[in-house]
Amino acid sequence: MNIEIEIKIKINNLRKIRDKLQDYGKLVKSIKQIDEYYIPCHRNFFAQKPFPVEWLRIRTNPDRTIFEYDRSINKNAKGEQEYAEEYETEISQPTELKKILKFLDFKKVITVEKEREIWNCGNLEICLDKVKGLGFFIEIEAKGNFKNPAEAKKTCYEFSNKLGVDVKSENIINTGYPVLLLEYKTKKRR
Repeated sequence: MNIEIEIKIKINNLRKIRDKLQDYGKLVKSIKQIDEYYIPCHRNFFAQKPFPVEWLRIRTNPDRTIFEYDRSINKNAKGEQEYAEEYETEISQPTELKKILKFLDFKKVITVEKEREIWNCGNLEICLDKVKGLGFFIEIEAKGNFKNPAEAKKTCYEFSNKLGVDVKSENIINTGYPVLLLEYKTKKRR
C-alpha cells in the first residue's frame, strides 16, 4: 500500500509552469497514459456523493500496465481528501485481466487519456497533464517524510505558489479526471 498526498489544480498554460519547474527540479519523463475505470455490479463508485471515494482502474503506460484500487481517506463535504491509500500491482496480461473483470460483472465506466510530464523536485513529484477533453492540470504530490498529511498538503500549496500557479478555489480540483470527464460528456450531450 502507498499513501498518496497531493493537490490538483486546473491551469491554462503548461509552458509557463514548465519554464519555472526547470529552476526547481528536473524532468524525469514524458509519457502517454490510458486509464480505464471500472465498477463492480454491486457497487457504483461513481454514485458516491458528493464525490467518489474509491477508484478501480487499469493504467497503461508505455512500459507497463498497473491494476490499481484507490481509496480516499477523510474526504470532507467539499471533496477535499486528507490522503489516499493506493493498492497496485503490475500486470503482464492486461487483456486477460479485462476478460476476468467482464466475467465478474465489472463494467468499464470511462477511459481517460492524458499526456503527462513527470518532474522530480526534491520531496515533491510534479505532474503536468494534458487530459483529452479536459485541458491542462498540475498535480503536486508529496513524496518525502512529513509530520502529517496537513504539513504535506501545505508544502504542496507553497510550491504551487512558487510556480505562480493560480490557486483560486475554482481552479482546485477535488476529484479525479474520470468524474470531470463524465461531467463534461454529460453537459456536452445536453
